[in-house]
Amino acid sequence: MTKRKEIWLIIICWIAYTVAQLGRYSYASNVTLIMDRFAVEHATASLPATLFFFAYGIGQICVGFLCHKFNRKLLVVSALIISGVINFIIFFGAPFITIKYMWLLNGFAQANLWPVLLLILRENVSPERIGATGIVMATASTGGKFAAIGVCAIFAIDTSAFMYCFLTAGILLFTVAILFLFGTGKIKGIEIKEKEITQREIPKQKPDKKAIILLLLLGEFSLACYAISGGLQQWIPAIIKESYGMSDAISIFMSIFLPLFTLSVAFISPYLYKKLKNYVLISLIAFVTGAILIAGVLLLLDASWIPVIILFTMEAITMSIVSNTTTVQVPLTFKGKFDAGFLAGYLNGACYIGMAIATYVLGYMADASGWTGAFILLICIAAVSALLALIYLIFNKKKKEDKTIQKDLPCDKTVEDE
Repeated sequence: MTKRKEIWLIIICWIAYTVAQLGRYSYASNVTLIMDRFAVEHATASLPATLFFFAYGIGQICVGFLCHKFNRKLLVVSALIISGVINFIIFFGAPFITIKYMWLLNGFAQANLWPVLLLILRENVSPERIGATGIVMATASTGGKFAAIGVCAIFAIDTSAFMYCFLTAGILLFTVAILFLFGTGKIKGIEIKEKEITQREIPKQKPDKKAIILLLLLGEFSLACYAISGGLQQWIPAIIKESYGMSDAISIFMSIFLPLFTLSVAFISPYLYKKLKNYVLISLIAFVTGAILIAGVLLLLDASWIPVIILFTMEAITMSIVSNTTTVQVPLTFKGKFDAGFLAGYLNGACYIGMAIATYVLGYMADASGWTGAFILLICIAAVSALLALIYLIFNKKKKEDKTIQKDLPCDKTVEDE
């Protein structure tokens, strides 16, 4: 594939995933308006979003295992069309009781996108452009959220017009599906010439114990960071509205700051990985910082909305560093043992399972005891993840030191870590 075609493919994949965010967040971004329209409480209103993110997470893990066996282009196009149809149905007046089932199906449909798109890019983009590809696709995730919430906020100015978010999502999803179908040309699968295959593209051996432990730990980090940032993102409009008496439109506009500022993570995360070369250390620093920031929110919640919004924004950036590290840097840089499609599906799936659980649990806790208990729970999640990272780093360091000592002994035959 020529340089020009590679760049065009990256752009189309970026557009597909960016637009998909609107078909994903058209419900969650309007949750306060949906509560008013259908006269439901926090937990009930959060159920469709919870089911979506649960289906999206589980679906991505399954797709990660199987996506290399199917036509990549058809998987992406089908996902966009199904999501578009569901958004159309909701716009045209689906009863609230049916929305949770449709949003569950929407989750399974959109689960095909991230792992398949990353697999397409890994297989079709040359190694010298992989780093830039990671940055571009990271902006698709955060930029898409910004665009989705922005569109919803515009319609929320007139509270009776918010349903047009679903219509807009449906139209854009259909348009991009057609663009992807006819604009990507021939996409090759894994059938590349043997001389082009490197250890990074195809695993040459079964994963060892160390790789599996690291993968499980990264899965926990993914789940935890999205339980925090995703849970907050779903409920920040409600928190601002209920705590400070702001209108629906203003509260949604305020929540735009989160995905807007997390665009910077597309550049911060690759820089941190380049300097530290350690996924776990980056996550440890981020989770410790995240726990401190949420504690600050808890202390200042009754004071003023300005420092709270600033802390929420900093928290979103901090947790996005973790999610970018696990869902972008790991699939594109992890050497051997696992392919990019599996890593992207498993780790991004874990993110959205965390978001699914947090969306419902935080809504339930808000109904039961207010937002204080919800924030304490998020602090505990960050603290536990930081502790796991610290234990891993200490154990790994001790293990390396033991091997270094063994190497200095006479007749030592210990094999070094990769």
